[in-house]
Amino acid sequence: MNINWKNTLETLNTSVGDVRTIGSNFYENRDGRFDEIIRLWNTAGYNSNQVEWINYYPDKHFDISLSESFSINIGCKHIRSWISCIRPGKSAPWHQDIDDEIDSYTLLGTLKRFTCFIDEPAHGQVMCVDKKSFYMIPVNTVFEWNNYMDWHGASNCGFKNYYLYHFLGYIE
Repeated sequence: MNINWKNTLETLNTSVGDVRTIGSNFYENRDGRFDEIIRLWNTAGYNSNQVEWINYYPDKHFDISLSESFSINIGCKHIRSWISCIRPGKSAPWHQDIDDEIDSYTLLGTLKRFTCFIDEPAHGQVMCVDKKSFYMIPVNTVFEWNNYMDWHGASNCGFKNYYLYHFLGYIE
């Protein structure tokens, strides 16, 4: 893959991303669509000191050409993409993404979701998707999800930020 992730990460370090955390103001929870996930986290004992991740989006925080290049590399048309960051001591507990546009996406073709590991592996950083876990994964490793809506989570008990690139696309 010919994407310069190091330059992208340097750009993100000067940007303020969109912070996600637990609570009634979680993301765009005005309509209550995340209430069940938040209830699960609260019941498990998570609190706002633990739950946090930061999302960065193309054309807002990084150049869209990155997503276009990724799309070409994997042979899949781009729908949406983002980079997530989990800071040390933080977690994105087990959850299923909620996407208001999922029905319209399925009309485009067969949905494909990928995660790319974009920083040097570091101790204490882990991601889980369905029944798979990922630890100390080399840069540029791409994982294709079985299903876009799989349950997943990630945690960082290490000492540096944990960055992942996420891509949703389709094949006609």
